[in-house]
Amino acid sequence: MNKKVLKIYDIVHNASNSTEIELKKVLKSIIKKNPNWGWEQISFQDVYACAINSLPVNYQKKDQSVQSKLNIEEVEKVVQAAMHRISLNPIHLPQKK
Repeated sequence: MNKKVLKIYDIVHNASNSTEIELKKVLKSIIKKNPNWGWEQISFQDVYACAINSLPVNYQKKDQSVQSKLNIEEVEKVVQAAMHRISLNPIHLPQKK
């Protein structure tokens, strides 16, 4: 019996999400513009997770040049909305001592 084996590593290892790459660039810029926002690690992770889940994915092979379907303004709006949402409803609250 001949079984065909799908090698997942070969597929996912050579794929990247250009939306995620663009989001990281925009986040770096917004962090620099808003240093007093309170970018502790948990808030950063919450904003990142909220933003990435609001953006469409765009997978491509790693050796291809990044061809994002989004413009920077769209990504910035999504990050600003994520910051607003997290500030109104913090997912992780600081521990009181």
